[in-house]
Amino acid sequence: MIAKFGGHLGVGISGLISFSLVVLAVIAVNHLTGFNIFLFGLWVIIPAGALLTGVAATSGYYFGGLYFHTRPTWFLFVQIVVAAATAQFVIYYGEYRSLVLDDGTMASDAIGFWDYLDGYLRSMHIRTGHGGHIDTGEVGDFGYWLAVIDFIGFMLGGFFVFFMLQNSPGCWKCSRYLRKISRTAQMFADHGQFAEYYDTLFKHPVGSKAFADLMKGSPKVRKPAVDTVMIASDLLGCTHCNTQLLTQNVEILGKKGWKDIPKLTRHVRLPDGVDLRQVVKPF
Repeated sequence: MIAKFGGHLGVGISGLISFSLVVLAVIAVNHLTGFNIFLFGLWVIIPAGALLTGVAATSGYYFGGLYFHTRPTWFLFVQIVVAAATAQFVIYYGEYRSLVLDDGTMASDAIGFWDYLDGYLRSMHIRTGHGGHIDTGEVGDFGYWLAVIDFIGFMLGGFFVFFMLQNSPGCWKCSRYLRKISRTAQMFADHGQFAEYYDTLFKHPVGSKAFADLMKGSPKVRKPAVDTVMIASDLLGCTHCNTQLLTQNVEILGKKGWKDIPKLTRHVRLPDGVDLRQVVKPF
């Protein structure tokens, strides 16, 4: 119970740190350059800046969860949602408190926060065209809708972090997160050779010499050409109970680069007592 509480506390502190650092960074950049990162959008309605800022502000919960082996719960979900929801307003308030008027007066001494925010949102500009060279002028009441769009972006960023944490591979015995132990990759210029490897690998007992020989085999592909197939194998393990998971992802080289083949991705739980650290090694 104490360990579980300590894990949640550690995750909460990690999230608070990332939240504070990102908020301060956004305020500092805006103060020094006049550019507000989270206001950057694509085609007006896509809050790209807010989405990325929301992800960054709540990233501490993700990394804290992995580090402290704390699986996502409703309580963690609430923390992430609150952090994402309040980040936008904390940034607004921080910019308000740090704004100095032309006569040297602090904005906070001359006007209330809500009046400042009303004027700020109404006086926003939308820039369009290549490089944003077309200024449509002040948006007026539409500034509130832009703020709502940015708020949605922050929330989606928080949801994304929770989703990533929820879907990170974990140990099926003790619920801890798995750590990546090693990675290897094999390339096949011949599709038939790849298909034979892919179809027969797990027909051999995991941990057998035949299995190890196939995993260690590396067809000679000096320079990958179009249609070359690559299979990347990641070995993940639990530091507590030593269980292991083998993940394989397949990619094929096209004219525009490597393309993932999701339907060929597989995750295989290894039997108890099987250790593939000497098998899954970089060539």
